[in-house]
Amino acid sequence: MKRTAKAPSALKWPNVIVGLFSLAGLAGSARAADYRNLPVVKPVVSCGQLARTALAQAVGVAVTIKSALERDTEKGKYCQITGMIAPAVGFEVDLPMEHWTQRYLEGGCGGMCGTVSASISNAGGCMPAMNGEFAVASDDMGHSGGGGAPGSFGSDPDARIDFAYRANHETTLAAKALIHVFYGQPQKYSYFVGCSDGGREALAEAERYPNDFDGIAAGAPVLGISVHNSFFHGWEGVVDKRADGSPILLKGRLSIAHDAVLAHCPTLSGLQDGLLEDPFGCKFDPSWVQCPAGAADTSTCLTGEETAVLKKYYEGPTDAHGHAFTFNGYTLGSELQWGLPVSADPAQGTGRGGPGGGMAGGNIKYLLLPKVLSDDEFAKFAYTEEWFAKVNEVGAPLYNAGNTNLRPFEAHGGKLIVWHGLIDESVPAATTVAFYQGVQKLLGAKLTDSFMRMFLIPGVGHCGGGPGFPQIDVLSPLMAWTEIKQAPEKIVAGRTAAGAGRGGAGGPDGRGVPGGPGGRAASGGRGGGGGRGPSLPYAQAAQLTVATRPVYPYPHVAKYKGTGDVNDAGNFEPVKLPGKLPLVFNTEENRLVGPDNQKFFHAENGAVVAGSGK
Repeated sequence: MKRTAKAPSALKWPNVIVGLFSLAGLAGSARAADYRNLPVVKPVVSCGQLARTALAQAVGVAVTIKSALERDTEKGKYCQITGMIAPAVGFEVDLPMEHWTQRYLEGGCGGMCGTVSASISNAGGCMPAMNGEFAVASDDMGHSGGGGAPGSFGSDPDARIDFAYRANHETTLAAKALIHVFYGQPQKYSYFVGCSDGGREALAEAERYPNDFDGIAAGAPVLGISVHNSFFHGWEGVVDKRADGSPILLKGRLSIAHDAVLAHCPTLSGLQDGLLEDPFGCKFDPSWVQCPAGAADTSTCLTGEETAVLKKYYEGPTDAHGHAFTFNGYTLGSELQWGLPVSADPAQGTGRGGPGGGMAGGNIKYLLLPKVLSDDEFAKFAYTEEWFAKVNEVGAPLYNAGNTNLRPFEAHGGKLIVWHGLIDESVPAATTVAFYQGVQKLLGAKLTDSFMRMFLIPGVGHCGGGPGFPQIDVLSPLMAWTEIKQAPEKIVAGRTAAGAGRGGAGGPDGRGVPGGPGGRAASGGRGGGGGRGPSLPYAQAAQLTVATRPVYPYPHVAKYKGTGDVNDAGNFEPVKLPGKLPLVFNTEENRLVGPDNQKFFHAENGAVVAGSGK
């Protein structure tokens, strides 16, 4: 099936009010001075009338509205529209009936998507979001359900393209058309917020459809998904196995590595709090952890076999000739986040299943290659330059979001906040750093800084969790930057009582738990990479914090001033990273970050074909 979506709109709304911006770690921190004071606009038609709205012209393909029903919530009534964009993009749009302040927000989804869940993540201090003043939309990225192997929907070429980029764009067109009909006018500002795959989707919108959104927040973006969901996640599952399938390095031994890293790598904050602000400025030395030859007691050190595995995890996938494929492996300081086996039972899974199954297996077989692989073809997968080329032939230009040419987005007046937890065990932050440096290299540091800023959060895992400061509000600074031209000089991140222990929000394993704004569930739903939060078209209020810490735009980090409460963000100041910048990545993946490296595809004769379509 050949299908072309409508070209992006050229609309751009002016930003005319200037004010002050501040952000605290508690709920309700965003003030009216942090965004434009836009009047409430009421509907001009009934909710039921939207069920008869024709959307095909606006979207460019057939659209079926399944329902348009009034929905009562704690934040007032919404008109909730559900529908299907041909061939199979399920979507939902929630329109406030009582207090719409002329803003639209779309949320990206985590993982492999497959469900529709309207929610607003990482906005627990943003009053308009908490009050339910946004029109909110979400979609399932062109496929339904999570059954079968991850990526198995890739047997349908249209579903591949929808997951890559088309579903969110067409949902945007449909939602904006519904907004115009319902309120009799378009939105003044449009926002997109997502983490994990949602972060990839956020960057893809800025890169492919620069006029869709005025402000975009991309958290922990899986921007090199063609490599990440094949080589990186596959490596996790094979590097820690003996020939008989039994694991070598167990989770209970990782505290040895973690303590050694903290003993040798400076925090840079002026505090010995176990949070590395620049893990890239420190290099692992096996001597930190390896037991002396012939040691009888290995309770406080790692055997040579264990140390070799640890080193491979830090380095990431390589071939027999030493070629490094990904930007890096696991980041120093993230050890307590790793999902390693807890016992030596060979039946236990490791990482995300290795190339034979799990995330990597499903993606390699069904999604990333030009066609679905047979079992015999799939069995030949190996960590070689040949297979690296295979997964990137179509996978990179179709799915990846490493296009550093953001000139059109900047020309539109768009603002982009990129953020990443520094102990993210699922998507190492080095990928985001490499992308940011690529944009700077192409556009120059000054122009880049005028519309894009990157925040790296110490001690925070994948889209939340960890022993650091995982509760953040990215929507407030994004609105301030977009609407009143106040660039974010810092984001104040918070630690709640639930996350005050060494292991982070979830206890001893450091992986965090669902629940709580900024954690996995609140960062999940449509906006995050973890568990699904409640499907509500407004943000959940932030939890009270027991400590706050400023996070400054890269390459600056927070340093304690030397006096005052160390748990108060006001007692820190920005200092520039001491190491040589930019960071150098001599890896195969680095070739996938650069200008104009994406293509538009269409489905033809059961395959994805490049060359036409938007």
